Amino acid sequence: MAVAGAGASRDKRPNVVLLVADDLGIGDVGCYGNTTIKTPNIDRLAKEGARLTHHLAASSMCTPSRAALLTARYPVRYGLVGELNTPSVVVHVASRVGLPLSEITLATALAAANYTTAAVGKWHLGQGCKLGGRGCLGPRDHGFHSFYGLPFSLVEAFVGPHPFWIFPLDGSDPFYQVLVTVWVMVMAWALWARWRLSKIILYLILLAFPSSLCWFLHTHYRFHTQRWWQVSPWMDQHMNGIVMDNDRVTEQPVQLEGLSQRLVQRSVSFIDQHANDPNPFFLYHSFAHVHTPMFTAKDGSGRSVHGRYGDNVEEMDDGVGAILNALDRHKLADSTIVYFLSDNGGHLEALAEDGQREGGYNGLFKGGKAQGGSEGGIRVPGIYRWSGHIPAGVTLKTPTSLLDALPTILQLVGLPPLDHLMPHLPKRELDGMNIADLLTDGKDLPSRSFLHHCGRDIHAVRLVFEQLVYKMHLVRYKWSPGSTQCGWGNEEGCSCFDVEDHGHLPQLFDISSDPYEDRPIPQNSSKYFQVTGVMKQFLAEWRARVPYPPSQFKSKLDTMHSLWLQPFLSRS
Repeated sequence: MAVAGAGASRDKRPNVVLLVADDLGIGDVGCYGNTTIKTPNIDRLAKEGARLTHHLAASSMCTPSRAALLTARYPVRYGLVGELNTPSVVVHVASRVGLPLSEITLATALAAANYTTAAVGKWHLGQGCKLGGRGCLGPRDHGFHSFYGLPFSLVEAFVGPHPFWIFPLDGSDPFYQVLVTVWVMVMAWALWARWRLSKIILYLILLAFPSSLCWFLHTHYRFHTQRWWQVSPWMDQHMNGIVMDNDRVTEQPVQLEGLSQRLVQRSVSFIDQHANDPNPFFLYHSFAHVHTPMFTAKDGSGRSVHGRYGDNVEEMDDGVGAILNALDRHKLADSTIVYFLSDNGGHLEALAEDGQREGGYNGLFKGGKAQGGSEGGIRVPGIYRWSGHIPAGVTLKTPTSLLDALPTILQLVGLPPLDHLMPHLPKRELDGMNIADLLTDGKDLPSRSFLHHCGRDIHAVRLVFEQLVYKMHLVRYKWSPGSTQCGWGNEEGCSCFDVEDHGHLPQLFDISSDPYEDRPIPQNSSKYFQVTGVMKQFLAEWRARVPYPPSQFKSKLDTMHSLWLQPFLSRS
């Protein structure tokens, strides 16, 4: 039996662990050059694996970037991107938008190969709740056997308290004065008409329902504003600020202090539970850090010279260390592929009310989160470790992408490509590339192109040809003077739709020799015409070949918060 067990262990496919940071800037990590924020565990991954220095997110926003990571396809292919006058990410737990069931995720593929799969932490890809808040499968609709964490994301409103009862009569919003006026007029009419008391009470009861409904919709929804998808801080905190264990709500509202530790402990428990299983496991651990609002456990507050933001990065690094230690404890380091990444670049504009900066640092790359074509918004940390298979301590400068995760991991674990693994499903074109040979042997990748979307629009194109990398900017952002950001504040950021169109005469950079885009190639040079001509032709062929469906967020009924779909904490 011992010999048979050893043989089964040798034949077992490697485990897979994805560690996803939220809004972490590439300049915030020690192994990418930071000398003032302590990230020893992430740095350890880089020493024991391959550090990618030209690693790109498929989007500069959470929802579309995470969708691309799991599907290897641009989310614009299935409408999970914003349009003008719509949100750019999933904005409610109780809504109908999200990752379509027709899309195949990495978890779906690995589950088909008998992997035990779990998602822990932030999901933010739609929960798929049914009437009465039932059947909120979320990740379990997409190949994960279990889920624990935030079905939504983090927003500033999660820090409270926020009042439910709001009825200002100071004139700041005439709606409330009109509502009071209606009630006064009804009472005056009743007194003038000398109605009986029973009749007055009946009319007041009949009036109470529509007036209460009007008050609730006006106070806690924002249908009457340009940002029609938003809700009040109280609604955000109590409806979106929840933690779920599979389809059961366990915290409502979420308790931020200690959240990182609770999420990490769930992942550690998952590893402990499945370390010796005959089948391998896939763990997708998505940190809540370092998205605003900033929070840490009491013993982690004030540890960093960079204030709350530095505290958050270091607390996240502690979580990485705890998960790596769990793998070590079970002697799984050699049989587990670990992939660490950030979903997009740092949020440069993030600034707390007390003046503390709460956004990341993107090194010398220009721009940040919410800027689809800016290098700072899409150049992210990326580290692969698989001891004994991926050489330790190597740095790879070849352009790669989060889109590459699915085909790469299938190759690394010894599974066939997606279409062969799941031949019963319709064939689909993947936008990611298999980079397994690059990671394991340093082999060059074939030439490729990257599209950098902001919403449904293409803001930049990147062409990789042999050792050359060119990037063509089709728009310019309206940065604040002397900066590469748009204002200050946790709710601030550059807009995809308030840009200057330069598609007729785009800017071109040679990223291989000018990674920080300081020297645009002269627009009257032969190189400019040659390279932009190739890239424009590629762009025209792409647009003719790949039609984009409308944004899912275009439907107000699907996007809005729907109370009838809301899951609630069970008090039983």
